[in-house]
Amino acid sequence: MNTMVIEKLKNLLNEALIESKFEIDEKEINIEKPREKQFGDYSSNIALVLATKLKKSPLEIAESIKKALPDNDLIKETKIEKPGFINFYLNNTFFIDEVSKIAQNNGLKPKARKKEKIILEHTTVNPNKGLHIGHLRNTCLGDACANILEFLGNDVERHYYADDTGVQVAVTLLGLKNLNLKQEKDEKFDHFTQRVYVETVKKLESNKSLEKKELEIIEELDKQKGKNVVTANELTNKVLQGHLETTRKLNVEFDLIVWERDIIKRGFWQKAFEILKKSKRFKQVNSGKNKGCWVIKDILYSDKILVKSNGVVTYTGKDIAYHLWKFNLLGTDFLYAKWPNKLQKRELYSTDEDGKESNKFGHAQKVVNFIDVRQTYPQQAVKESLSALGFETEAKHLVHIDYGIVFLSKSTAKALGIKISKKTKQYAMSGRKGIAILVDDLIELVKEKVKKNHPKSKVANEVAVGAIKYQMLKYNTYTYLIFDYSEALDLYGDTGPYLQYAHARCRSILKKARNAGLNMDNTIENREINEEEIDILKHLHLFAQTLQEVGNSYSPNLLCTYLLELAQLFNTFYNKHQVISKDNSKSQTNLRLLLVKSTGDVLKQGLELLGIPAPEKM
Repeated sequence: MNTMVIEKLKNLLNEALIESKFEIDEKEINIEKPREKQFGDYSSNIALVLATKLKKSPLEIAESIKKALPDNDLIKETKIEKPGFINFYLNNTFFIDEVSKIAQNNGLKPKARKKEKIILEHTTVNPNKGLHIGHLRNTCLGDACANILEFLGNDVERHYYADDTGVQVAVTLLGLKNLNLKQEKDEKFDHFTQRVYVETVKKLESNKSLEKKELEIIEELDKQKGKNVVTANELTNKVLQGHLETTRKLNVEFDLIVWERDIIKRGFWQKAFEILKKSKRFKQVNSGKNKGCWVIKDILYSDKILVKSNGVVTYTGKDIAYHLWKFNLLGTDFLYAKWPNKLQKRELYSTDEDGKESNKFGHAQKVVNFIDVRQTYPQQAVKESLSALGFETEAKHLVHIDYGIVFLSKSTAKALGIKISKKTKQYAMSGRKGIAILVDDLIELVKEKVKKNHPKSKVANEVAVGAIKYQMLKYNTYTYLIFDYSEALDLYGDTGPYLQYAHARCRSILKKARNAGLNMDNTIENREINEEEIDILKHLHLFAQTLQEVGNSYSPNLLCTYLLELAQLFNTFYNKHQVISKDNSKSQTNLRLLLVKSTGDVLKQGLELLGIPAPEKM
């Protein structure tokens, strides 16, 4: 909510309470935005709070407070609603002034940068194959939240964690060395390794000698010693570059690539092990099924293995070390080098054993990880482990945003070449089974569909990106998602192109106004504003509140809903009232141009915060 308005209303209420001789702590004065517009612009339940204390009728108390409210220019009308709510209806001039500031600044101004740092990790795909649609929701959610948190003044460091020492990298490397598969002409390298990975998984099911070689590679990568380590590094660097080429198509950028190999090489686990040994809950098991393992006791009602009996550190163990570093608790650091990547506007670094020292990275006050719902238990284990080690504050500030899995609709799966059946309505991604529609292919499919109406390559690309990303963002994170490209491209539904079109319409109207010699000024008389106009004014006023709610809850779908409602309100207004007309008074024309300008500015700013382009023409 607009904090300045809230404070003004609280001050007015406090004066009325003093005048009425009602004693109450100022902290108990609550102001909220009603869900239904018939209950005013803002509302307070203060009379209900007092009624409990004074054992009086809340309606009687509310009427007393209403009568005692001092004269002011903010409130147009105050109404009392049962059982005792005080509802405030603000003057139209207040909303006009608020929206005029938006138009003057071409949107909202970013907040001043805070000193606290947030490390936000997202995408985080094993660098052994291409990005598929199952990964896409992670990328879109993480990037949108990073944009909005930065806009709200946070110092956000965007991480891409590359698990380059795990089984999947070992399998792909095994296939490259033993299956004699060739990269096709014009085939992206990460697309090629996708094929290699799938074929190798199939071969491993029946080839014991190949399985033995796989275990050898896994052991070498885990210890970062052996002949395969250099080859694996070359493989994963090249695959990750392909990932970055894909994410750049979606306007997604990073600050730091963190390689798991560097966690091993820099001795992060050894440092974490020494910290863990100081805790009474970290012990080596002497008997039973976990004999020889190092575990942390009573994590989520069981003992969590961090080191296996053969000395191999588990994923959770490495993750604990990584998060100790994120919070500057490890006592050691990576070395860093610039990543040779000209695709990004942001300067991109990676951890690098041959790099240089830097105090630029890490040192987080808060850590936010976007990882799907299947990783909820391991993420919670890391959080609980930090708490068990005595790092209560850091554990509290470690946030895991889980999200539902992405499925394809039957029609989209068919269009992308997946074999479909009559009984199956949705199709999940599985890299091991080869059911993995690559993000690059999806972008091309949607772009080709868009080109039928938008033959220009730039607009087609912007609309395609808008269609894909909005579909990934518009739902609550905890729900699973069925992606359908036809639905995503609907110009009349809850889609990215619908919002892009509303923005382009605003820009077109302003251009016509300029061509007609109409220039907006501040001459807006205090006249009766029609319902459609005031609805837009009031909705624009809520833009700042919506962004803050997204930042607090890491829920970009709230911004999607806000922008959709704004576009709908604007289209309703546009279909009923003429912006450019000889019959309009100067004040009417100015107000309507203000609405068009500010609506276009907010749509553009909101879309760009979501990582979606806002074309000037469509």
